Amino acid sequence: FSWCMCVHCSVIKVPIDFVSSAPMTLDPNTAHPCLVLSNDLTSVRYISDKQPLPDNQERFDICECVLGSEGFNSGMHFWEVEVKESECWSLGVTTELNQRKGRGFFMTDVWCVKYDPYRLLGSGFPIEEHIVCVRVDLDYDGGTVSFSDPITNTHLHTFTTTFTDVIFPFFCNLDELNLIK
Repeated sequence: FSWCMCVHCSVIKVPIDFVSSAPMTLDPNTAHPCLVLSNDLTSVRYISDKQPLPDNQERFDICECVLGSEGFNSGMHFWEVEVKESECWSLGVTTELNQRKGRGFFMTDVWCVKYDPYRLLGSGFPIEEHIVCVRVDLDYDGGTVSFSDPITNTHLHTFTTTFTDVIFPFFCNLDELNLIK
């Protein structure tokens, strides 16, 4: 996974007064040991050998995932992820309390889309074609998380629910991803 700023993916514009677009960083304490984060915590890539990292409670141990460093309990937020270098990925949001140990992460409290032609990842709304970038729009109070392709301005999927816990962005990848915003 690798996350970087990319002007090409910033097509959809929304009023700053209503939506938080603060730069997102990744939480190194949650990263699976096969994920290498960049020094600025905006990029992540997969390696085949596990790094010798502490097995703290927050860290994923089976699913190759990492959480964003900031959780949300109100408001509207968005971020964009460059996925063009990845042949297999899943991204979306999950609750702060969702389990990260074992294989149960995708069983509950995960709202995500995935491109998974090899059927290696957990559940999620399948994206059938390889795309360049994914935009995630979280409306905590409205209870929606929407996914779109900002390059083509194409809606991919929207989940509707009632959020009651703190919600964190999450990213799973078996190659490289780039965080754009």
